[in-house]
Amino acid sequence: MESSLEKHFAASGFVINRENTKMLMVYHKKLNTWVIPGGHLEPNEYPADGALREIFEETGIKATVIDSSESSFEGNEKESKIATPYVMLSEFIPEKNDKPAHIHMDFVYLCIADETTPVKREAEVSNVKWMTFEEVLKTDTFESIKEFARKRVGEKCENSDLS
Repeated sequence: MESSLEKHFAASGFVINRENTKMLMVYHKKLNTWVIPGGHLEPNEYPADGALREIFEETGIKATVIDSSESSFEGNEKESKIATPYVMLSEFIPEKNDKPAHIHMDFVYLCIADETTPVKREAEVSNVKWMTFEEVLKTDTFESIKEFARKRVGEKCENSDLS
């Protein structure tokens, strides 16, 4: 059944603070749950750029992608490396009102941002909050987000530059 559903490209970000103690979460009105910021890619948009755009649109936070690739390839005049997602997910989106059920093929990036920047929220988001990883584990959210939080508890971020 899932393979016959329409697929949409999406991008999102696990946004962590510089100290690697908190992550940025949004309360999504339509989903009635806490999620990471993200959404559909625009035509001709690189996935990492789409994730950063969605993070900014939903929260007012300017994040930086941390490339998850271990490749040393730097590129040349004909080829350039694009940021590697932390994980890629296939997410079932159920039918809602006039929109049929579909699949989000989600490029999920690891991002870093300055926690002291004031947050804002857009129309489809009713709350924006920096949560400790322990708070994320206690909140109503998806299992993939809780799994990320479990792995981050006690870890130190390898790249703490906010360039």
